[in-house]
Amino acid sequence: MTVEVNPSSPVEEIADTIEWICVKDSNGYLSWAEVVSDLRLLYSGNEATAIYGKSGFQQSNTETFELILEEWVEVLSYRFQACGSGDGYPFNITKQGLEFRGKDCPAYLFQLLVSLGKNDRHPDGTAVPKLFEELSAAAAGRYLGDSKTCLVFGFPRSDLPKGFRDAVNRLVEFLNEGKACRSRRGLDEVKDDGLDVVAWREFPDRKASKLILFGQCATGQHWQKKAHELLPDNWCKRNLVDSPAVNPVPAFFVPRALSEKDAGLAGINQVLLDRCRISALCSGKLSGQLKKRLWAWIDSSCSTQS
Repeated sequence: MTVEVNPSSPVEEIADTIEWICVKDSNGYLSWAEVVSDLRLLYSGNEATAIYGKSGFQQSNTETFELILEEWVEVLSYRFQACGSGDGYPFNITKQGLEFRGKDCPAYLFQLLVSLGKNDRHPDGTAVPKLFEELSAAAAGRYLGDSKTCLVFGFPRSDLPKGFRDAVNRLVEFLNEGKACRSRRGLDEVKDDGLDVVAWREFPDRKASKLILFGQCATGQHWQKKAHELLPDNWCKRNLVDSPAVNPVPAFFVPRALSEKDAGLAGINQVLLDRCRISALCSGKLSGQLKKRLWAWIDSSCSTQS
């Protein structure tokens, strides 16, 4: 299998491509020697050296390509650590190559394929962004300690009323805060007002004053534009009769494995949950139903995409 990647592409995209090539291989394996060999066939030493060469240092083509591979493997190794250094990452990284471990990590693999744009709809008709919202809600619940105190609020809704007013009133019942949905002009046309996921840390007394997380999800190519759209305090003032005792914490969910720079920007004044964090939280903890749905989409995507 030819490893066709552009050394000048962002290293996170290259790492995604390498993982995908490994998944698609009949043996679930990609050797580093094969990667270097393919790079030498696809690109001249001058092209690669212009990108990865060290100033004032004379290096051979082989050294240049090995330097490229070293950086790529470093990114993959970081992902392994960021996923919890266990079942959260579906690959084994060895000195010889990358091994796909099969059906151990549906959360990571699902997000990888979503990031690569491999399919936009589940076999049952569910749009992929909705499936990602379900996964994000599960991760948010695990992050706050209880997978039962989380829900998907994003429209279209399946577990909450479809109408915005009724959905907000139901949310108020779950949180035992906010009193009721605030009446305002145009409320009947509102879908979710940018709120996709809600999770909270409950006390046995269920009284007000608790940790609440309001999250927005972004699966598209232009995810950066949505990174700071949701402002929980403003959302509550627009849509609740009373604001919660403690302002909800904003969160942003994205299926991509973000670079340190992108993560730093997206994580300003909010909790960032990217691919690796979501995978670490959900590893071995997904409900049987959600796990089954993720695998149905993954299997469908892998069988129809090259």
